[in-house]
Amino acid sequence: MKAKNRTTLFIDSEIIDTIKQIAINKNTTQTKIINDYLKQGIEKEPQKNKSKLKFIVKPDPNKNIDDVISSIEAPKEFDPVEAVKEIRTRKG
Repeated sequence: MKAKNRTTLFIDSEIIDTIKQIAINKNTTQTKIINDYLKQGIEKEPQKNKSKLKFIVKPDPNKNIDDVISSIEAPKEFDPVEAVKEIRTRKG
């Protein structure tokens, strides 16, 4: 199961009304509709705007954190020093 975050967004009422109607028509939740549309929008973004790291760690109840650390995968061109610099210089 993917981690979920609770957040507050201010969305135009016309958009929320449309999302509600789409959710009703598709017999699903507004959250699913919003997530699906956000994913579609993010997929259309240029790669430079997307998160550069994707860690793939399969949970294993028989492993401790030290075992998991060695199983993190990253692209071959990934430079951990540059990644840390980028994170430290981001404006939040």
